[in-house]
Amino acid sequence: MQLLFDIVIPVFILMVLGWGCRRSGLLEEASASALNRYVYYIAVPALMFTSTVSVDIQSVLQWHFIAVYIGGSAIAVIVAFIGWRRMQLAAPLDWTVVALNSAWANTVYMGVPIFYFMFGDRGALPVIIATVISNLLFILVLALMSELQNSQGGVVAKLKTLLVQALLKNPVMMAPLLGMLVSLSGISLPAIILTPLQMLAPSAAPVALFALGISLSGLQVGAGSFELVWLTLVKLVVHPLATFALALMFGLEPFWGASAVVLSALPTGAMVYVLAQQYNTRVTLTSATIMVTTLVSLITLAVLLPLMQQWGG
Repeated sequence: MQLLFDIVIPVFILMVLGWGCRRSGLLEEASASALNRYVYYIAVPALMFTSTVSVDIQSVLQWHFIAVYIGGSAIAVIVAFIGWRRMQLAAPLDWTVVALNSAWANTVYMGVPIFYFMFGDRGALPVIIATVISNLLFILVLALMSELQNSQGGVVAKLKTLLVQALLKNPVMMAPLLGMLVSLSGISLPAIILTPLQMLAPSAAPVALFALGISLSGLQVGAGSFELVWLTLVKLVVHPLATFALALMFGLEPFWGASAVVLSALPTGAMVYVLAQQYNTRVTLTSATIMVTTLVSLITLAVLLPLMQQWGG
């Protein structure tokens, strides 16, 4: 119960504050956009870079953790597809966007702050691993499905374009990779570079939550009831339960097991909405799923986080 008041409720208070500031007009659309850019291009990359720049590279290669997290996501996708008739899935991109809604967790805007508050500095590493691995995997699947639906251009060319967008143009992906490269090289960065980044890093958690609240103010809930309820159930219940079962099966260390389960229990990531818009596929359903899973996760995380913190230490 104490964790509910220490972490869960403050997390959602910051989100509600951002939502209220945008809805009330206190922050204009331009201000909201600037805050989101600060989080995405400065604060979160600073946190991820400083968390990996001095880490032992072997600690990043947590293969059992990666297998459990990806396995739980795969099970969630399979379960989501059970309702394919009711959701009227037809085109490959239809199936892909539904899969992303059921398995792509909001590891940046919610994972970063929750893990920072729960586990301190060591909480950044599971978030970084899950973010990098899941982004690369989903991008590969998206490229393949796009090629199946649209024969114009080759899958290699589309995959290359998506990877460039996901890596070279994505600071959230580049920052931890650069940090690991510096760690591998054995270079000690001077304080004039490292200190400003270390000053920026703590701002990532609260500002990300505030910015997420601002982003949610523009989303609409207008999808069909079955699709919305089904995807919410899969994302917030099936996904973490499947991951928990796999964590026990693989015998993960408590910290890594708890981390995998909490990451799986996070609501659908905002990036899914961006991709749904880009491919003009299930945009309304995606918008509704992000909004509803975020709100309902207040209840599910309130139950789950104390159990996982007790398990993972």
